[in-house]
Amino acid sequence: MSTWLGILYAFLLGRSTDREGAMETREADFTNTDDPMINIRPIAGGAADSDAQKQLLELQLKMATSSINHEYARIEFEDVWDRERRDDLIEYMHECRTAYFEARRALSAYDPYALEDFEADLMRQKQMTLSGAQAS
Repeated sequence: MSTWLGILYAFLLGRSTDREGAMETREADFTNTDDPMINIRPIAGGAADSDAQKQLLELQLKMATSSINHEYARIEFEDVWDRERRDDLIEYMHECRTAYFEARRALSAYDPYALEDFEADLMRQKQMTLSGAQAS
């Protein structure tokens, strides 16, 4: 896992990193709807099934990352008039959509209701993040 992906993974799990890369758990109240963090946590499986939980977390992370990347590319697309850059952005957005729906399809096989909750959290996060980015 690359460094930036590890930091994003830690952020989405409610953790922060220090310079040595050690993880420090922050307090996270997942019931607080004002919390800007996406509620990423295992949605199926027991404690004995840690491989399945890890896979679920990776799928949720893939959905979150590809969704946010797509939105930022879409915002950039609206402001760019260079034909070559626009073509690159269209291709990148297509790759993001493909990655999102592959992860979504796999995640829906575990628990469609939990997937619905996760997508609602993701939409809330995108709205909060992107409205702040556009206001800047």
